[in-house]
Amino acid sequence: MATERGKKKNPEAPDQKALSEGISSLFSSLKVVRLLRLGRVARKLDHYLEYGAAVLVLLVCVFGLVAHWLACIWYSIGDYEVIDEITNTIKTDSWLFQLAESIGMPYRYNTTGSGQWEGGPNKYSLYITSLYFTMTSLTTIGFGNIAPTTDGEKIFSVAMMMVGCK
Repeated sequence: MATERGKKKNPEAPDQKALSEGISSLFSSLKVVRLLRLGRVARKLDHYLEYGAAVLVLLVCVFGLVAHWLACIWYSIGDYEVIDEITNTIKTDSWLFQLAESIGMPYRYNTTGSGQWEGGPNKYSLYITSLYFTMTSLTTIGFGNIAPTTDGEKIFSVAMMMVGCK
């Protein structure tokens, strides 16, 4: 039998075509089986993402705790240095004095009662300001609106910057 181009038609050709299609579909199904491995990869990735999220939360909590401790130390330094115990005067270069003046809650000397210094910012405002300063210093942003002015404040700030820059 001749074909249109003058070639003989092979009677086994339809069987070979079916066989090649079967082999092709077998290889295609093997590729689909490889896709099943993506499920395992997705499960492992999900496990690692959960672990990564836990580590991230833990790091944020540790950063917050360190910032809290440093804020308490920063406040203690300012509280210690704002009043000169020897001369019983206010040190105008302390960050606490400058904060008190800027928010309109200055320190005043009580002459009629206890003879002690009173006033100044409330504890909530002092803590938030201390935490703000330590956060901006640890993250190396440092806006500069709260700045160390006394020697003790400067020494502490340098130490805090060394902790924050690693």
